[in-house]
Amino acid sequence: MVDREIPLIKAKKTIEKDVILDPQGFFIIEVDNKSIRVEYYSNVYKNKQIVSGVLQKAFTGIKADALSDTIAVHVPSLRPEHYLYLGRELQKAQLAFEQQKKYIQGGC
Repeated sequence: MVDREIPLIKAKKTIEKDVILDPQGFFIIEVDNKSIRVEYYSNVYKNKQIVSGVLQKAFTGIKADALSDTIAVHVPSLRPEHYLYLGRELQKAQLAFEQQKKYIQGGC
């Protein structure tokens, strides 16, 4: 039971030009016929711009929830939006894995 009014906020997708890249790093997700592999790279900067990355950790599994939980434990300092993006992409990767379809990682 609600005893006060609360704001109802309509969902809106952030447009790509407004996305703030995570200063900690980025992920590459790949799917093959055996598993989902997620590689975590720390950012390499040149003139305050991200120019590449250095592989720090690799994760493997077949379930998005297990991969998400494991990544959150082993890479604890990401921006909250980055975890949300990663969760969405891992769900897509799991579906592709289960259906034996090609997976293409989406952008921000």
